[in-house]
Amino acid sequence: MRKPTRLLPVLLLIVMLLLGTSSALLAAAASGAAAVPEHITLTWEGDPATTQTITWRTGAAVIGGQVQYAEAAHSRLFPQRAINVAAGITGLHTNTGELGIHSVMLTGLKPGTRYIYRVGGPDGWSQNSYFTTAPATSRPFKFLVFGDSQSINYNVWGTTARNAYQANPDAVFFTNAGDLVDVGQDYAQWDKWFAAAKGLAAAIPAMPIAGNHESYTPERVFSMPVLFTAQFKLPPNGPAGLKGQVYSFDYGDVHFVMLDSQEGEQRQYVPDMLARQKEWLERDLQATRKKWKIAFIHRPLYNNKPGEGDPAIRKVFGPVFDNYQVDVVFTAHDHAYARTYPLYNGVKADGPVHGTVYVATGRSGTKTYKNLLAKEWHEFFHDPAAEPNYITVEVSESLLRLKAFTQSGALIDVWELKKTLTNPV
Repeated sequence: MRKPTRLLPVLLLIVMLLLGTSSALLAAAASGAAAVPEHITLTWEGDPATTQTITWRTGAAVIGGQVQYAEAAHSRLFPQRAINVAAGITGLHTNTGELGIHSVMLTGLKPGTRYIYRVGGPDGWSQNSYFTTAPATSRPFKFLVFGDSQSINYNVWGTTARNAYQANPDAVFFTNAGDLVDVGQDYAQWDKWFAAAKGLAAAIPAMPIAGNHESYTPERVFSMPVLFTAQFKLPPNGPAGLKGQVYSFDYGDVHFVMLDSQEGEQRQYVPDMLARQKEWLERDLQATRKKWKIAFIHRPLYNNKPGEGDPAIRKVFGPVFDNYQVDVVFTAHDHAYARTYPLYNGVKADGPVHGTVYVATGRSGTKTYKNLLAKEWHEFFHDPAAEPNYITVEVSESLLRLKAFTQSGALIDVWELKKTLTNPV
């Protein structure tokens, strides 16, 4: 009979050590990944000329987050002579695990100034990025608009976002008109959305609105859009119960109003959400003295599919847009790119300054519909089934110019609204 080999215990010991080392390395890697800042996102909670909000995520155990920033003119001295600001942290429970959301609003910034910044702390720092504050006085500017980015493959959304920003590096912020993701309470989708938007969200502020899909759970029941509001730190000036979802802000000589059309999904939480917004919207528009007024709402007042769409949305908000002469209302939901005639009380108005133009923003992700159609209120209609699209909006003292492009850069539509100093505001 052969004697048991003495090599077997040695081999077993080596295997155990290797497995232990691999586990330790994996644990360390996971810990490092959780500590390194991700999903870095710029937004505005305050004045775009003097403030900048920066938000990012880490693992739940990471504390001591901070922002280091300096004027870009002094970037050679960065970060040695940077200003350090401690960030607040909020725990976020998700279906994929516990996270930490870090956020800070920088204040006292110089208008019209480019800054260099990074975020993190002792456990790791992000790469250096830049942002630019709004000028102190009104000047021409451009912003980007994206329709529904909900996707099966968020790389498509990433390509749309990247192509739009590469073609328009002078854009000062971007917005998404709702349905950023397909299942708003599935954090795995947000992880993919932010990864795809990485080159955009850390460079210019994101000022989005929630769509109906932001209120869906993985079980396909309704909720408040808690993952949306946790990750996008937006102006807290909306009506009670809807702060962070409904808000307004100014940039240059434009007043922007961002609304929430999800009455069906949120009725059990905010039963009077449309009435509450209408009262707030009237006060908000009455108070502004800006020359241009632009609104965003996910569900369209004038839809792009068979049937009436959502007549309650039109009944509540249409008269307010008419009374306060809102210039343009951007909508989403139907995944069509379309533009109405200037409308007043649902009827074609006598010229753009006497009515509101409603622009359906198309789609920036993968989802398409087969039942889109042009209607009597459309001055222009395009079905983006073949390719996603994005929109640029250029604003100057007397001109608002909208252009729609395919993801690959082909021009779809151009529209202009001219407003002289004698036009009513």
